[in-house]
Amino acid sequence: MTIKKSGKVYTVRENKKSWTLSTQNGNVSLVYNVQKADCPTFDDLKVYVVKSDLF
Repeated sequence: MTIKKSGKVYTVRENKKSWTLSTQNGNVSLVYNVQKADCPTFDDLKVYVVKSDLF
């Protein structure tokens, strides 16, 4: 699964209690963990990423 925002592509992996988002920026890999308590579904996660300034 992927989410696109501002020219970046985030690869999403679902875990039991969280989501793991990863992206590559040049030689730097960035990894974010979002708890499922905050975003229980993939659609909720997409909305969160689009609205958040963190991503």
